[in-house]
Amino acid sequence: MAEEVQENTRQEPAEDVETLRQALAEERRKAEKYLANWQRTQADLENYAKRAERERAEIIESANRALMLNLLPVLDDFDRAFASLPPEFSNSSWTEGIKLVYNKFKSVLESEGLVEIKAEGELFDPYYHEAVGQGQGKEGVVIAEVRRGYKLKDKVLRPSMVIVGNGEIKGTQEGD
Repeated sequence: MAEEVQENTRQEPAEDVETLRQALAEERRKAEKYLANWQRTQADLENYAKRAERERAEIIESANRALMLNLLPVLDDFDRAFASLPPEFSNSSWTEGIKLVYNKFKSVLESEGLVEIKAEGELFDPYYHEAVGQGQGKEGVVIAEVRRGYKLKDKVLRPSMVIVGNGEIKGTQEGD
């Protein structure tokens, strides 16, 4: 009978060890599951932060574009005013002061990334130019600029309105 008691005590620890191993394996699965969930949550948080930053930058860029578009007519008005300035006022101190204000205004806009689109003498490019007419001149080349175009940080803000050459040069056609 003493042998049976010893044998039962030996089996109980073996069963306890197997139960403990199963419990340990279950706890490891839970820990791995918790770790995977934590890692997914961490990745989601990082993605959210990146997306929020990208959206914030897009909102700022959109607001800057809208502001610049609203200020371009002021630049156009300055240009028209200087173009129609009578010669007797062109050298007055008042006119020079207005030109200084205009130059300062223009330099502030340029410091924010505004750049004029070069048009006159360039090949017509529908991405940068909007054709509003044709005239005598080399075919496909911009011969006059009706309204200046601008880019804001390498994106077209407003295309230039231009007149494009039709291939006629000084009253004669190229084929003659």
